[in-house]
Amino acid sequence: MKNSFYLIIALLITSSLKAQTWNVEVGNNITRYVFTNVAGNKPDFLKASSGLHLGLSHENKLSKAFVYDIGLAYNQYNNVGDVQNIPFSYQADFMGLTGGIGPSYTGLHGLTVSMKASAAIQGMITGTQFLQNRYLDLAVDDQFKGLKVSVGYTLDISKQVNKQLSVFTSFQHLDTNAFGSSTLNFIPTTLSFGIKIAQ
Repeated sequence: MKNSFYLIIALLITSSLKAQTWNVEVGNNITRYVFTNVAGNKPDFLKASSGLHLGLSHENKLSKAFVYDIGLAYNQYNNVGDVQNIPFSYQADFMGLTGGIGPSYTGLHGLTVSMKASAAIQGMITGTQFLQNRYLDLAVDDQFKGLKVSVGYTLDISKQVNKQLSVFTSFQHLDTNAFGSSTLNFIPTTLSFGIKIAQ
C-alpha cells in the first residue's frame, strides 16, 4: 500500500508540470460512521457530524469533453452519539490523495458541469474520542489505523470569471469499504466552494 501511495505522489508531481488548471477549495464534510458488529448488526447510536474540508488539485483535459483531476485533501471526519444516555464524540483528521475522472460540459451562460467518478486514499493524522470526560487516542484503535480507500462521485459546477480564473461549487459523496467481522466505514458528503486558476 505504501508503494502505491508513493507512486501516486510521483504522478501528482509529474502531471502537475503540465497541468491546465489548479483547483483550490474549502468546504464542509457531513460524515456518517457506519459500524457493523461481529453479529452483522448496524447499531444506530452513531450520528453524523460536520468537519472541515480543504483541497488542492490540478485538472487536465483528456479530450474536449473529458477531464481528470488529482490532488491533496485534508478532511475532518467527525461523529457523535450516545449509548444508554452516555454521550461521546469522535474527532478525526485525515489527509491523503484524491482523484477523479469523467465528462465535462459547458452550456448556457458559460456554466461548466463536470461529473466524475472519484476515489481517495487517506490516512488519519490525529484523532480523539471523548467519552465520560476523557479523551482517548484513536491512533491505537484498529478501526482508524492504516490507509483508508474511498470511492464515490463528484459533481461540480464552475463559472469562468476571466481567462485565468473561474469560481466553482462542488458536491462529493465518498464511501470507504472496510471488510471483516467488525468494521467501521466512513461516509462523508462534502459541499465545497473554490477557484480554478488556469495556467
